[in-house]
Amino acid sequence: MRREQHVGTLSPGDPFRDWLVSVLDGRIRHADAPADVYLIRPASHTVCRYDFHGEGVNVVSKFFAEPTGTNHRFDPEKAMETEYRMLKKARRRIAVPEPIAVRADYHCALVTGYVRGRPLLDFLRDDPSLFNRLTDIAGLLRRLHGRGTSAYDLEREFTTFQGVLGQVDLSPGEKERFNRRLRRWRDAGTLERRRGCMIHRDATPTNYLFGEDGVVAVDFESAWTGAHPAHDLGILCAEIRYAFRRRYGDAGRAEPYLGHLLWHYAGSDDAFRYVTGCVPFSMALGYLRMARLSIGNHEKEWLKKEALACLRHR
Repeated sequence: MRREQHVGTLSPGDPFRDWLVSVLDGRIRHADAPADVYLIRPASHTVCRYDFHGEGVNVVSKFFAEPTGTNHRFDPEKAMETEYRMLKKARRRIAVPEPIAVRADYHCALVTGYVRGRPLLDFLRDDPSLFNRLTDIAGLLRRLHGRGTSAYDLEREFTTFQGVLGQVDLSPGEKERFNRRLRRWRDAGTLERRRGCMIHRDATPTNYLFGEDGVVAVDFESAWTGAHPAHDLGILCAEIRYAFRRRYGDAGRAEPYLGHLLWHYAGSDDAFRYVTGCVPFSMALGYLRMARLSIGNHEKEWLKKEALACLRHR
């Protein structure tokens, strides 16, 4: 669950606060308005919200040079520029936080608009109201993926899978079973397509926020172009099934909701058959992503078993 903690107040004369005022380009009516700072957790980097007193203006800054997780092997300036560019690209199709500015010498800061809303994770329960939430997300992902307009990189899909597989604790026998099934997927050609599309890539239930204006996608740090549209769908389906397992002890209770999501994304019988034929590959990836986390061995074993089952190619 996301939490915010007040950690200070920036007054006029503070270089970062003054820079924020300059990039907000007239939105701060009173030049002397201080800004309260709220640290947002959990996050992959230091992320803060800045609330300007009496202005009704809130912005968020992600500091890419301040990673908080285990991954420190990346170029923070490049990551900052990439998310800024991807937000601009995505904003032409869907609701995302407004990309406002970037600045490398402030710990590689990316400044965006602040989105008020509750994440999909808050609504993941066996309740008919969840269907409407998933309809909205299906529409958002369909618009994001749009018509394929970029060259499709099939090899990257398999390379990414192998990268995640290498981060999961597997016995030699388990790894060989995964590799054998991955070869069958490659040989079958199921994931081949002519064009790629833009994907969110980190399609977790915490990255879709519901507010007064509908659903907003956040955190485009990992976004890709030239990708397979089933990538986002599979990650999200795996996350939802695992959330139902944690809540009810029965991942199967999520199945009607997953079917609803995929049908509303596809919109036709032919598209539904195609999507459901591809999604298991990315669901397996989604389970393995979660199996890397610091969770109990019993849960890890369940996730690995589900991932292997998804790769049982028909």
